[in-house]
Amino acid sequence: MMISPASYIDKFEDAEYLQLIEERDRLLAFIKDYEEKDIAGDRSGEEWSIHPQPDVRYQMYLEYLGELCNLMKEKYNTDYVWGDRKLSEDAK
Repeated sequence: MMISPASYIDKFEDAEYLQLIEERDRLLAFIKDYEEKDIAGDRSGEEWSIHPQPDVRYQMYLEYLGELCNLMKEKYNTDYVWGDRKLSEDAK
């Protein structure tokens, strides 16, 4: 069962920006992999016997990605544009 985009994003409200980048990359990896397989017509993997199936996960991950990007924008502005943090320092 998939959770709502609002419930999904609630899990990341207190996350550090670098954690948000990791989650964004995880979502994008799934999205890209799904698209490549779907374009190729490949629905032969085991994941098609698990619910929710990849096509449902794909749609939900797109929604999650939209919410995550909004949160990232807000957090980036607050911490790095208006705040005194630097990504180069946080990445160390």
